[in-house]
Amino acid sequence: MHHLFFLTTLFFSALAVMAQDPFVVFLTPDKTVWGDIALIDNFDGTHINTDSWYNYYPWGGVSLEAKTYTDPTMCIQKDGQLVLMVDTVSQLRTFPEWMIDTAKLKKLGVGTLDGKIPIERLTSALWSKQAFKYGFFECRCWLPEGQGYWPAFWMYGGLPNEELDFIEAKGEQRKAYHVDVHCPNRCDRVRKWGVFDQPFGHWVKTGKEINGKWIKIAGLWTPTGVVFYFNDEVVAYHEASFVTEMNLIVNFSLAMNKGPFSPGPNRKTTFPQSFYVDYIRAWTIPNIHEMNSINSLEKAPFLRCLPELNNRFRFEFSRKLFNQSQRAWIEKDGNAFIELDLSNDTQLLDYTFWSSGKYVLRIKNGEQVGEHPLIVIP
Repeated sequence: MHHLFFLTTLFFSALAVMAQDPFVVFLTPDKTVWGDIALIDNFDGTHINTDSWYNYYPWGGVSLEAKTYTDPTMCIQKDGQLVLMVDTVSQLRTFPEWMIDTAKLKKLGVGTLDGKIPIERLTSALWSKQAFKYGFFECRCWLPEGQGYWPAFWMYGGLPNEELDFIEAKGEQRKAYHVDVHCPNRCDRVRKWGVFDQPFGHWVKTGKEINGKWIKIAGLWTPTGVVFYFNDEVVAYHEASFVTEMNLIVNFSLAMNKGPFSPGPNRKTTFPQSFYVDYIRAWTIPNIHEMNSINSLEKAPFLRCLPELNNRFRFEFSRKLFNQSQRAWIEKDGNAFIELDLSNDTQLLDYTFWSSGKYVLRIKNGEQVGEHPLIVIP
């Protein structure tokens, strides 16, 4: 009898758990658009998930000009976080032939010793094995402070060369970070005052310090452009069509004096240093073509639902974007059950003692009302 009770309990528990899937919903002026999780990594455990990631650049990661190597040992997982590191070294290293451009080596006049390449800086990167076309991409990260540090969260696709930079931070920039797009055919250009043509890339002023703090960075990539978010608020958007599937990347590099994102480190810059990532998420949005106006997304709030251990749902809200015509609540078997508080950043719900029934999340967006399955408890 005890065995039967155990198996029955296990069966019903499995039914409940199977009903749970993370999802995200955007409330645009015209549509309520739902998305599903495609990749989520909270970096629990002690080893990087090699089914999802390369902890290096697949193309090699040796910069002969900067005498820099993106070393896999500099990207690790520890204490529930991804740790990306940089350091200065004085090493001679041997690399496979495919990683070294011998013509460039000769042109730069880089001296070698017994075929070994001089390396002075070690950096780190995490590169997704999965490529994406459109979706919502986000991370929660901790930025180090110090001149020359250059952490970033971005996407890249080759042939053609297309890139979305959700954040490129500099350790000496305490209240700003850089956003950008790169693409052929000048689709990265914008018109200022309707006249002057200039690149979209610019510094986002946050108004508060971002180094030495945990922040949330995200980007929404649609067929008509990209929306950039800081702590769940829209900070920039760019209208352009990007057609190439892209990989998701987080990396920690070092700038060089007179190079991109100059200045480089100075005597006060400490080494080794770490850039921490709490989570990375990628969401697919099946009806993303309904998000046909980038301008309309500037004020479109969104909500995430994330099942957690111990029978809990975690709801996350872009609370500053919601208005009075929008609300969210849970229904049980067609009856109102719990109203969600959209004025908070998060809300945790424990369903351990919820009674048997079918629970759904309902969203009111102006005159529209949509719903998403939440859980079925036998």
